Amino acid sequence: MKRPKVLVVGINPWIDNTGINTLINFFSNWGKNSLALVYTRDTLPDTVICNQFFQISENKLMQSILHRKVKTGSIVYNSNQTRSVQNNLYARKHTELLSFARELVWSIGKWKTQELRDFLDDFCPDVLFFPVYSTVYMNRLQNYIAEYTKKPYIVYSSDDNYSYLSIERTPLSYVHRFWIRKHEKKLLTDAKTIMVISPKQKEEYDALFKKQCIVLTKGIDYTGVSYEYTAPHTPIKMVYTGKLIIGRGATLQVISSAMQRINADGVKIELDIYTTDKPTDSQMDALNRNGCQIKGGISLEEVRKVQNEADVLVFVEGLDKANRYKARLSFSTKITDYLKAGKCIFAVGAEGIAPIDYFNRYDAAITASSEAEIEKKLTELVENPGLLEQYGKKAFLCGQEHHDKAAQDQILTRTIYEAIKE
Repeated sequence: MKRPKVLVVGINPWIDNTGINTLINFFSNWGKNSLALVYTRDTLPDTVICNQFFQISENKLMQSILHRKVKTGSIVYNSNQTRSVQNNLYARKHTELLSFARELVWSIGKWKTQELRDFLDDFCPDVLFFPVYSTVYMNRLQNYIAEYTKKPYIVYSSDDNYSYLSIERTPLSYVHRFWIRKHEKKLLTDAKTIMVISPKQKEEYDALFKKQCIVLTKGIDYTGVSYEYTAPHTPIKMVYTGKLIIGRGATLQVISSAMQRINADGVKIELDIYTTDKPTDSQMDALNRNGCQIKGGISLEEVRKVQNEADVLVFVEGLDKANRYKARLSFSTKITDYLKAGKCIFAVGAEGIAPIDYFNRYDAAITASSEAEIEKKLTELVENPGLLEQYGKKAFLCGQEHHDKAAQDQILTRTIYEAIKE
């Protein structure tokens, strides 16, 4: 049966076998002839799920400020030699000043082009799918495409891009978030359906926008997969695979300090940290002792291997005041990967943020929200290794119940058809 045509409007191109794969996971079974993507980076796509792309080049957008005849948008094709073209302005560390610079480029640059309109007319979507971002320009682009095509649209929010709780406490941050909210409110209010990433976000957005939101997460393919218990290592082997940003590195240092006391009379528990981030000198010092070791970055294939060989998979968010709410409503794709691995999960983060709320709601992980709790829970693991099997199985069954790929595909398909019907 021919699927309805779906146009997705996002920031990044779709590239298979990378960590940025949630949207690829959502539409992996939709059919490439019924799917198209408008995106805004200077990288070429490389995916098997889609072959219709329109790229708005940010580098050319900057050029168009002074040279209005520059062609900023064009149809592009899959490339098996993906290359990244970065502007130095955007390659630097994120700051609110750089965010404003980017917003200014999009405010002045020429992106409402005939080439974009021709692409929309030629593809002629039945429904639009808009991931929500913490940027004004993307909200403006999505609102423009919705108004031009006059097609129903679904929004997908996977983070706290609306409240003031998750931003820096600076005047520029408040102004930027106020600006974002103005455009995002229209986007969310006029949407046929709001899809969100976690139960906590659903509860907040149901009340905020007076709609029954739908939870949609990255699906896990459980075909031919079953839970298998593996006897733990001696000492217990913990693994963290991820970033050190927004306070996560500091939380890992708190775990390291707790391990120093636990391992005082002999190493009982270890932590290997795999990250593509470059640690600071203080992080290198703190995370290469007490049974911890920084291993550097590894491929996705190697990530799965080390996760499968671990006894405990560590999930962390920032605990410090400045960062504790940065991931307030986020739900990392790492969580579904951890659940599928069927390993005991040790999750650390501020009480009430979406990931910790999720793990506690379904009792799918051992959680801690303070330095004292970290040491207490790790000590319990060392003294009662039966918890490893107990929570490994709970994690696996939680993933099977709430994130099965076939079930998530049905949720998305039903939502799209209902949007069109209405």
